[in-house]
Amino acid sequence: MKRVVAGLVASLVLLTPLPARAAAPDPVKALRAQVVPGRGVTVSLVTRMSADGKRFMTTRTDRVAGFGKGGLVETDDSITYYAPDLPEELKSDILFPALLIRVRDAHYTSGGELVGRLPLGKKWVRSQWPESSPADIAVDLFQPGALRALLDTASSVGPRAAKGTIRTSKIPGLPFGGIPSERGEKLTWALWFDARGRVTRLTTRTSQMTNDNVELGISSDLRFTGWGARVTIEPPPEDLVVKAEDLPEELSGFDLFGESPVTLETSPKGN
Repeated sequence: MKRVVAGLVASLVLLTPLPARAAAPDPVKALRAQVVPGRGVTVSLVTRMSADGKRFMTTRTDRVAGFGKGGLVETDDSITYYAPDLPEELKSDILFPALLIRVRDAHYTSGGELVGRLPLGKKWVRSQWPESSPADIAVDLFQPGALRALLDTASSVGPRAAKGTIRTSKIPGLPFGGIPSERGEKLTWALWFDARGRVTRLTTRTSQMTNDNVELGISSDLRFTGWGARVTIEPPPEDLVVKAEDLPEELSGFDLFGESPVTLETSPKGN
């Protein structure tokens, strides 16, 4: 009798269907669901630059991104530079953290090379022209189609990670100086997701040859936290702001953040 019962139990186990495994969340849909006016995310970005394999600058950007109507993204950045081998006469330009606020149709900059150089009582410069941030050369996942472009070139995809290679000219927003008419540089990338399919980390690596035959390497590591937090990006107090056109003549030509203090002219040809 025991053998009969055991046989029936075994048969029932074999015939009982296993629960279907839930499909992994679509990261593109998960990202779209996060872009809600009044909400945002915190992004920490480390960018490393090298010349012929020797690192010459590292920047860290701590960004709060807030979403507005129509896909508008407003940002508040704090940027620090580390370049121990930079010539002494240039180190003063990166001694202090630089600040950048982009809100509505204005850009506000503070700190960095502006410390001690603005008119008395002023701490911020307002410009209608975009000011550059190290985050601008990285892949911007908030550009429509950017995340999809990466995933479409994936060589490996799992429920919590993906990786692949793409040409920079194929990425919306054209990071790393991509040119639509050119093939662009090869960029290797890797993504990580949380259980809801939201991006938690993006790493990229690329290189290009300069006109001086120097291999310029750029790597970035972005980490996303606090998806869906309530975010409001506000301009600085008006009494602390000076318009760019009202700056003293000696500051009128400053690139307030500019590119890296080390200028390397790159060739327009891709790999």
